[in-house]
Amino acid sequence: MYDTLASARSGPPQSRRHKRSVLRRVIRTLAILTGVTVVGGAAWYLLLFLVTATESSSAAIRPSVRKIELSIDSGDIEVDVVGQEEKPELYKKLTKSLRSPDETIKQDKDTLRVTTRCGEGMGQCASDYRLTVPVGTRIRAETRLGDVSVQGVQASVEGRTRIGSVRLERIAGDHLVAVSKNGALTLKDVKFGTAEATTELGDVLVEDIDAFERLTAVSKTGDVELRLPMTAGPFAVNAETKIGNRKVTVDQDSSSGASVNARTKIGDVTVRAN
Repeated sequence: MYDTLASARSGPPQSRRHKRSVLRRVIRTLAILTGVTVVGGAAWYLLLFLVTATESSSAAIRPSVRKIELSIDSGDIEVDVVGQEEKPELYKKLTKSLRSPDETIKQDKDTLRVTTRCGEGMGQCASDYRLTVPVGTRIRAETRLGDVSVQGVQASVEGRTRIGSVRLERIAGDHLVAVSKNGALTLKDVKFGTAEATTELGDVLVEDIDAFERLTAVSKTGDVELRLPMTAGPFAVNAETKIGNRKVTVDQDSSSGASVNARTKIGDVTVRAN
């Protein structure tokens, strides 16, 4: 009987010791795995840092160019007018690591086309462009990931991005276009016949403008604010929001030749005189 009781009492301490031993092994294993993950991640980022390189260069833009089209995968695009006693130029900064930008530059008559693709893969790959152009140059600039900024041009402009902002400033053109899937849109100090500013996620602001024929400003999620010229009008206004405040304070006339279409699903819509 004594042996049986002693054996029964010695069981639980051994079980507890066994559980503690298993727990310690699990903790050690997790610590080792965590350490390997951290070290591996650090080594990966170090590798990317070591193989990442940036190249910058510039090239003259031919005097015969009257239209510029840029289409890039990743990077910012900035366009400004050339200064006095300066020549039109294209400045570029190409960033590569495990991937490299594949750039193509072609001139067809009066049109300069710049295309840069990164392709699939890992690592940094980007191409940033800054152009100084004659004041009357038409611009079409598109990037998938980056911002687009065009200013000073006296011609039609189209700026597009998937993730980033579009800003058109001090521009006079027949037709202006600003499009983003995820980013804010700004048209400031611009003159146009027709203009379109559409984004899926972001605010839309149009201000300091002259008389126009048609203005469309649309956001799915974001505020839309239009500051129309006090000296123009009345306007044929269609202003809508599903979730938000609607405020229209300009003179309205549905038969007016100046039409305004301002819409958002989630956000405020404001149409007022500047």
